[in-house]
Amino acid sequence: MVTGIIRKWLAQRRARGAAVPFESPALRMARVCDDERDGLIAVLRDFANNGTAYIVPWSSLPLMAPMTDHDKAVHAAVGETRACTPAKVRAVISKLALSGALGPEAKAREGERSRADQRGLADIELILILHLLDSSGADLATLMADPARWRDRDAKAAVAEAATTVGVKRQDIYRRIGELTKLLAPVGLVATHGAIQSGWLRVLHDEIEGFAQSTAATARSGSPDVSAHLAAIAETARRTAELAGVVLGMLDYAVLDIGGTMRRWNTELPVLRQAIERLSLMLDEWPSLMKLAHDALRAPPDERAAQLRLLRSMLPRLPDADPAGDGHPPTGDDGSLSASQVLGARLSAIRSMLGATKDAVSA
Repeated sequence: MVTGIIRKWLAQRRARGAAVPFESPALRMARVCDDERDGLIAVLRDFANNGTAYIVPWSSLPLMAPMTDHDKAVHAAVGETRACTPAKVRAVISKLALSGALGPEAKAREGERSRADQRGLADIELILILHLLDSSGADLATLMADPARWRDRDAKAAVAEAATTVGVKRQDIYRRIGELTKLLAPVGLVATHGAIQSGWLRVLHDEIEGFAQSTAATARSGSPDVSAHLAAIAETARRTAELAGVVLGMLDYAVLDIGGTMRRWNTELPVLRQAIERLSLMLDEWPSLMKLAHDALRAPPDERAAQLRLLRSMLPRLPDADPAGDGHPPTGDDGSLSASQVLGARLSAIRSMLGATKDAVSA
């Protein structure tokens, strides 16, 4: 599954640590890292507004810049849990918000998001099971025609038949689907229009892609001293979105070929997990980078070029484009359907059938 540019990307030295969402402008590019020699450290990029990176012990960070109550709570929680990956930092922020430490509004928002995520995970797991049954030759229309029975006897028989087709035990099918469901949470599932469940990585990919397009358009109409920096920023954003799109497409392909993925689960799982982890490391600093770009464009005219030049110096490095393009699932650029488009169509059909079944039960 992992070929060409993906091999280069996975082999590339990964970004250090994870971005931390502090409120203080001085800490806007702060990252937390777990250093083998020095323990938990903070990497402060552009801390003195000169593009220089400073490294300090995490415990000393409050001495570097004033912190809001929000920042103090986040700093303490990250230090206590030693969170140093995007997933762990997001979990810390979620727990803080639910506790009320970040304020009542944050608590209400996070509570609603958490409940929606739990409902979404249950929907994803059910849709993945139905997708596996469909891929294994089960007649979903007949299976779901009787709402009172399809979840019980008929469904168990269909799963047992699918397990035989895939070549694994029925109990392993349920376990592997459950593991795949949790793994896909930050990615979500595509549909023909929109998404069945929007994962934060797919949403962020779309935002970076839109940022690249709008920044490129601004570069074409801007002054010469600003346009060169904007064009470079737009190109890095475009290539980031393109690479992220390839990774998302390969993850979608693993779901599309769900029978093969379940059959090869013990070898597929670590590859999928690594791809998602590296994707999160690649994308999680982009919200700060995009905000810096927007702030620079709103700065006084005589300061824009300098701010954009500093931002340009902080852009992440990406692997070179893969000239051979070997081994990638179809992207749809040549007029063919991409793996994501095919998967979206199939899952949309399953969701429609599931919705009809739920309506019949309600009636």
